[in-house]
Amino acid sequence: MLDKIYEEDPTTEGVLYCPIIVGSDKTTVSVATGHVKYHPFYISGGNLFNTVHRAHRNAVVPAGFLAIPKGDRKYDNDPAFRKFKRQLYHDSIAAILKTFRPGMIKPVVCHCPDGHFRRVIYDLAAYIADYPEQVYLARIVQNWCPKCTALPTNLDGLANSCSRRFMEGLINELNSKRLWDEYGIDDDITPFTFHFPHADIHEMLSADLLHQLIKGTFKDHLVQWVSDYLYLEHGEAQANEILNDIDRRIAAAPLFSGLRRFPHGHQFKQWTGDDSKALMKVYLPAISGYVPPEMVQCISAFLDACYIARRADITQESLTTLQMAIERFHTHREIFRTCSVQPTGFNLPRQHSLVHLIHQIQEFGAPGGLCSSITESRHITAVKWPWHHSNCYEALGQMLLTNQQLDKLLQACADFVEHQMLPPSHFPPPKPIIPLSDDDEDTGIIDEYVTGNVALARTRIQNYPRRLAELANHIGCPPLVELTRCFLYDQLHTDDGTSSADIPIQQCPYPTGRVSVFHSAVATFYAPSDESGIRGM
Repeated sequence: MLDKIYEEDPTTEGVLYCPIIVGSDKTTVSVATGHVKYHPFYISGGNLFNTVHRAHRNAVVPAGFLAIPKGDRKYDNDPAFRKFKRQLYHDSIAAILKTFRPGMIKPVVCHCPDGHFRRVIYDLAAYIADYPEQVYLARIVQNWCPKCTALPTNLDGLANSCSRRFMEGLINELNSKRLWDEYGIDDDITPFTFHFPHADIHEMLSADLLHQLIKGTFKDHLVQWVSDYLYLEHGEAQANEILNDIDRRIAAAPLFSGLRRFPHGHQFKQWTGDDSKALMKVYLPAISGYVPPEMVQCISAFLDACYIARRADITQESLTTLQMAIERFHTHREIFRTCSVQPTGFNLPRQHSLVHLIHQIQEFGAPGGLCSSITESRHITAVKWPWHHSNCYEALGQMLLTNQQLDKLLQACADFVEHQMLPPSHFPPPKPIIPLSDDDEDTGIIDEYVTGNVALARTRIQNYPRRLAELANHIGCPPLVELTRCFLYDQLHTDDGTSSADIPIQQCPYPTGRVSVFHSAVATFYAPSDESGIRGM
């Protein structure tokens, strides 16, 4: 995009390109007391790392709340009212972003965080939204793709990419009926991108891992299809028994770091993104033996694709592997058609998004940095907490005031930290803990230091003694006390060159606290080197 901007205006040479990432998503704060909904609109800078976007460090800022027009029920299907709601949606976004427009045409001088002044050119780069929101944004008909011209009856067929120029050409040449029927375009709406140079909503829409893959394809499609297959194949009574056994298998997952236990299986009414991610880790072995092998291979291929897409760093080799996994998924999912679970095919927009995933990764980088889970998590601090701290009556003004005050407090805190009036709230990475000896003769690429981390399971094992001596007798390992004392001494004296083997055992510390037993742990060692990729291994 910067090359395109330079071609149109050579005076922009050497400017700082500042891509703007925006996102919006409706959220419900109360169901019991009136089904209260809000529609926050967020803004973030594209110059930040994905890890900063995902961390709760206020990189994603609530810029406003979009209107949610409501009327009498008789107007629910009224075309004029529906057009009004859509146009108001686009006009509201345009009004929020209009302050950036001068900086999109000519560079503006900005004071950057490093203290320097630079010429900056702004650009609308990405929009984070789930599929219903993408339908509004792209002015398309439901079940059409916002990224290409594929027909809703054949989403996996040949299609051209959508673009602002392509859409404007169609609107100028065709009437409204043909646009609606043949291209799924609603030409009654003026999109917000019309007011900003270079903005193309079809290119801006990013891959949504949460709603398109994790909650969409996996939870809403594959998990449901497996249940539908069991009912079709075995009848209701036997299918319920099989599903109960699948739940027992899921509940029997061992205590292990990174694994979540589902004591009652996967039969819960409201799924969160974390529920779906946790179920993905244990679902495949739970259904094995109850469904055809090709069905297991289908879900396995999808999980491979999903885990690759969720990586923080994606290389060309990763893209090749991802493409192979997507192709395997498309091949094996035909089992659901042959088993009459999906007799009409797979014209599902959220599954169809896999077709565009690789191109979007090439355009935007790792999709985890532009996922709707970022806006979902921001709802907690920007919408739900302020609402619960209000009197809940016409609370929007109170919520806006709360957000303003929180922003000012964060700004003051950052200023105090900069002037060393407060300690930093986010500490730097831990220092290396395992230095290599100077006489190491390994001829390979060796890092000077290695950083390690150990993560235990969430829950300790019950029915074990909590005192070290009693635990040693319980497990039949009398040397445990002596070994533990030696280990503690070595850990506490890593810098003085002494070892527990050189001193009497009486000089080693004795642990007097309570002891917890975990049957699993994950040890992670970080060794940055050229052969390990950009983030080490």
